[in-house]
Amino acid sequence: MAKLEIAALGPLQITIDQAPVSGFISDKVRGLLVYLAVEQPRPLRREALAALFWPDQPKAKALANLRRALANLRRVIDDENGRFLYITRQTLQFNADSQATVDAIQFAQLLGGGEPTLAQMEGAVKLINGRFLEGFSIDDSIAFEEWALLKQEQIQRQLLHTLNRLTAYYQAHHQPEIAVRYAWQQVNIEPWYEPGQRQLLRLLVQTRQRAAALAHYEQFQQELADELGVRPEPATRHLYEQIHQRQLEITADESSPAFLAEPPSTTLQPFVARAPELARLHGFLETAVAGQGKVAFVTGEAGSGKTSLLQTFARQAQKQCPRLIPLFGSCQAHIGPGNPYLPFRMILAHALGDVEALWRSGVFSRAQANRLWHLRQTAVALMQDVAPDCLMTLVDALLLPEDLPPTAVVKAPPQEILFQQMTHFLQQFSQHGPLLLLLDDLHWADSGSIDLLFYLQRQLAGYPILLLDTYRPEALLPVPPGENQHPLARLVHELTTNFGDIEVALNRADGREFVDAWLDTEPNQLDESFRQTLFSQTQGHALFTVELVADLQESGELWRDPNGIWQVGELVSLSHLPTKTEAIIAERFGRLSPSLRQLLYAASIQGEVFVAELVAQVVNRPIAEIIQSLSGPLARGHRLVRVVGRHLLGKETVSRYRFRHSLFQQYVYGRLDPNERAYLHQMTGELLVQLYKTADVALISAAAELAYHFEAAQTLSKAVHYCQLAGEHALRLSAHAEAINHYHRGLALLSSLPETPDRIRQEIDCQLALGAALLAVHGYAAPEVKEVYDWAFFLCGRVVATAETVTSLFWLTSYYAVSGDLAQAVLVSQQMLAIADQESVSAMHQMQAHVLAGLPLFFMGCNEEALAHFRQASSLYDPARHQPMVYTFGQDPGIGAMIWQGHVLLHIGCIAEARGCLQQALDWAAMLDHPYTAAFTHLLAGGTPNVWYVWDLATAMGHVQTAVQLAQEGNFAHVLALGTFYLGYLKAVTCLLQQGDIDEESVAEGFALMEQGMTLEAEIGSKLGLSSRWLLLADVHRQYGQIEQAWHALQQAEMEAYGRRELYFEAEILRLKGELYLLAGDVAQAKASWQKAIYSARRQRAKTWEHRAEAALQRLG
Repeated sequence: MAKLEIAALGPLQITIDQAPVSGFISDKVRGLLVYLAVEQPRPLRREALAALFWPDQPKAKALANLRRALANLRRVIDDENGRFLYITRQTLQFNADSQATVDAIQFAQLLGGGEPTLAQMEGAVKLINGRFLEGFSIDDSIAFEEWALLKQEQIQRQLLHTLNRLTAYYQAHHQPEIAVRYAWQQVNIEPWYEPGQRQLLRLLVQTRQRAAALAHYEQFQQELADELGVRPEPATRHLYEQIHQRQLEITADESSPAFLAEPPSTTLQPFVARAPELARLHGFLETAVAGQGKVAFVTGEAGSGKTSLLQTFARQAQKQCPRLIPLFGSCQAHIGPGNPYLPFRMILAHALGDVEALWRSGVFSRAQANRLWHLRQTAVALMQDVAPDCLMTLVDALLLPEDLPPTAVVKAPPQEILFQQMTHFLQQFSQHGPLLLLLDDLHWADSGSIDLLFYLQRQLAGYPILLLDTYRPEALLPVPPGENQHPLARLVHELTTNFGDIEVALNRADGREFVDAWLDTEPNQLDESFRQTLFSQTQGHALFTVELVADLQESGELWRDPNGIWQVGELVSLSHLPTKTEAIIAERFGRLSPSLRQLLYAASIQGEVFVAELVAQVVNRPIAEIIQSLSGPLARGHRLVRVVGRHLLGKETVSRYRFRHSLFQQYVYGRLDPNERAYLHQMTGELLVQLYKTADVALISAAAELAYHFEAAQTLSKAVHYCQLAGEHALRLSAHAEAINHYHRGLALLSSLPETPDRIRQEIDCQLALGAALLAVHGYAAPEVKEVYDWAFFLCGRVVATAETVTSLFWLTSYYAVSGDLAQAVLVSQQMLAIADQESVSAMHQMQAHVLAGLPLFFMGCNEEALAHFRQASSLYDPARHQPMVYTFGQDPGIGAMIWQGHVLLHIGCIAEARGCLQQALDWAAMLDHPYTAAFTHLLAGGTPNVWYVWDLATAMGHVQTAVQLAQEGNFAHVLALGTFYLGYLKAVTCLLQQGDIDEESVAEGFALMEQGMTLEAEIGSKLGLSSRWLLLADVHRQYGQIEQAWHALQQAEMEAYGRRELYFEAEILRLKGELYLLAGDVAQAKASWQKAIYSARRQRAKTWEHRAEAALQRLG
């Protein structure tokens, strides 16, 4: 069968079986073929095509011209039996399944539908032969020319983006010869894009074309002057000067970090007796590299060698698989759960090039560290594409390129979004090399990291990712009744249940084998008696064995003869060997000079990792002396610490060290008495504040650490302040559980302070912050939310705190309304309104008061009173001034007021005015980048009004689907519950209203969704508006012919309405009751129900319900 080929990415070429096609009567016929081929996903109306190509002709003549062109086209391309074109009386469409290729469609397919692979990007670039339809035009069709221009610009943007990524990829993978070809294409397409020009200049130097680089710059400079009358950007001029003065090295290694030019600072210890464990890990990796993502655990007590096993495995794995990308993360003991997402923030830091510590510790070879460092540009570009919120919230800004456009984080992204983006980034990054994610010490992890692990482990299938975690098994031991199990226990249980034995347990390893293997790492004549005694003392515990042997060697009880062979000394006293690791550490610590001990005491205050500059200030000694002591006797001599490396902290650079094991830090810290600890914590905290200020780094990022120091120092007012700041930081990361813990800790500390007005105000602030975090996790109707705002309100009565009082009463009104106690909600809202009206509070607080005053009144059927409050709130609303405050208050009361005003107007029959209000709410929400407000508005301004009042089911479905999607992404429990219910209702009713046979399966699915939505409501304690949901459920059962179920649901609606005075749909309940009586043949009861409905509607001034009930009554004649 003949094959048609249309090449439009360059000069237009149309061929059949590689032979040029001729016989077109005009370029418009060629243009028609191209337009149909490029727009093939959709049918195109004949009238639109005629107007496109013959815009100046009358409609009839234009359609005749189209028919003539179509006949010519079909003849020329041999469109027998419509093999290339679908033709109807109304539309034309290109057959996407035909034996035809269209390069523009291939280009779009290669780069669309998710993240393109390297091969797809290269394939797309090969299709380009010039600009789209280069040299082709239809002069008398402006619309066609505009379409071609827009398509050309769209393709050019995609092409430039792809060329940029290909250039960065090959540059990062040390293939500058390939990268420079793509860089040339990039600047030829868009010569004024100077980052691309700088990329090309660097690559020309790397490929030993320095003269070409200089000549190209001079030509570019001249063209800029001639064409635009400007000079190159300063960065481009500076790069030229570097090249001209030979300050830019010729080889690609010039862009390697400076630390890689230094000799390794760490001598790796032998790693022995773990062959079975390493073999299992390599088996896990082999499975993962094959594209079957894998999770495994390494377990063992402190000092058993978990971290050493991970590091050795990583080194071996990189040798076996050079493309492997190992990324490390670990958790801290002294802050622990108070540091949200720490292991994943470390993983991202390593992916973005922060690899000095891993290089210095010997985990990476020079080549491996260099490769990962060069992948940082790829990682940044990938995060910009698929994880922008993670990039801005979880990554230290100092790791980002200087030319990266700044992005202000105005709100905390929902936790679900962070999880999705982090997962997408790791999935896509694994396409540049299999990922080995190593997470150490998960027994100290925060709950957010555990939740992210839960999410991530379910998304690994199909990706070359091995997730390897370590923890101490004692952390997962059963706990007494009433205490909470470690959050890691649930993850371990789920994974072992689903995947079987994925644990590598070092506690079950052969201890005697380890003792022998360690002794035999050097030549020796150590006899069986010594070996067995050593094993009896240490039981093969890795750290204990290593340190005890080192101690015996240092003391001379083990000695090396002239041939370099270790012997047992004559004076060795095997009966007096230490029995614990701590005893070994104590002996080594006891051999230190007083000045070295003082230094380690100060270091231990900071935790396992510490900053030398802070230690120097605490002990009041020169930093050079401190670094000499740490890197010299303490690291190489006594082997108590090791070098981590230099770290950029804002404008400052600090020197970081680490205790060789957490047990060393714990021992040194434990030697301090309470007074010494408090003093050193106080001093360290104050110096840390000063360091962050000098470095120009926001204190919020160190708030958890500062809270820890000041609490330990018993400086409680500062500790409380930093607990609140740490809670705020956690909220910015959507780590709500960690935020709640910080606020609870702050409140616990406040309780021990004397009661003063300042302390009360600080407690009010802390309670309100805690309430906001609890609302995000538990919803409006949670008892713990009420408890917090009750206490905050009580505290407000003891000091002058008007705005805080209004805020407390606002959320208490919300609690009572959503939990169904409308009468109490009215009482509390009246109290709130009285304070807002009498005292000097902001317009934002007054709006809050009026919206919440009107809400319970509306649900109770008091339409006129409710409307007055909503209108008063709307009159105070200034979108430009008040919308930015939504991120502080959590909701936009102006939009809420407009929504509820629309609902009341619909009840009272003012349909046109109501539509205006609801559309205004939708428009305002569209202007506001606030997912919760968007979800809430789509549901209540676009969804439910079209269900109850306007009866536009298609429009309602679109809004409800959008609301549900936003609620799922943002974990908005209340909106998700309501949206799920209405999604089910619309699905069921749409099926029941269709002509022909009923789709029973779809109706059943609708009922299931309605039930699911009501279950979700019950789980969060929400009851507001529940009578209306039972009413809708009853009506669907009635339409489906399930009369018994309809009666049951209607009775539930009555119980909710009359039991809680939720009477806003009382008239509709009575009207539907009449319909059910009529179906049962009881006309008298039906008539009585409709008369009651009319009376109820008139009492509420609800004209809409009154007219519906009157219409029902009129049917009886």
